Amino acid sequence: MPSSTFQPFDRGDFVKMRSVAHGSMPPALKAKIDTLRQSLGACPEFDLRTFSTRIVRRPGMRGDAGLVFGQARPADQHWYTYVVGGDQDEVQLNIGMFETHLRVGLGFQMGRQAKPKIPAFRLFQLFLGLRPPIPFRTALHECIEQHKFSLEVRGEPHFNLVGRAEGVIRFLETYSPPADEEPIFVFVGALWKPKEAATKSAEDFRAVFRTLLPFYEAIILMGGRFSYFD
Repeated sequence: MPSSTFQPFDRGDFVKMRSVAHGSMPPALKAKIDTLRQSLGACPEFDLRTFSTRIVRRPGMRGDAGLVFGQARPADQHWYTYVVGGDQDEVQLNIGMFETHLRVGLGFQMGRQAKPKIPAFRLFQLFLGLRPPIPFRTALHECIEQHKFSLEVRGEPHFNLVGRAEGVIRFLETYSPPADEEPIFVFVGALWKPKEAATKSAEDFRAVFRTLLPFYEAIILMGGRFSYFD
């Protein structure tokens, strides 16, 4: 089970986002993020050996000091962390924070593959768009509706779609990433405003990921990584 030492992100942590910049983050905020990473690392599904051999099927995954989630990366009034190697897979379990909200869930990053392969987001759209709808689409629809998930697209939260599964699915099915030299990021999962985030323990982060793990694993498999490792 996750460690109980993680303290929820409070209003002060969101205010600190104003001072976060590329390569710079308040030490107290970084320490809290590291505690969250450690707490998640104590979960069985995020044990590095289990995660690398049975979920992403990449037994050589190096992790980050034995943790599945890498160091928090500061950006302009924003920080984020994701599973090690998730940028090259183009799909990742992701946590990120802006002054307005905290995101937790499944992210797609387009435009930074080191080795060309079928883009994860296109595979995702293929499964969503098949007619008649297959169980993947139905299950995701129910997941979004039940857990009141929404979207973040290129850093912009879509609070108006929280819990509106049909609107979220329709966007995901039809979104066409614009031509851009910079990576494009699309996220589906929980969006917590500061007041709500202040109530969320490490177990709540874990619960979001556990809900989305089947979809994450399916995308990994669709990409052709069928090997299973003991």
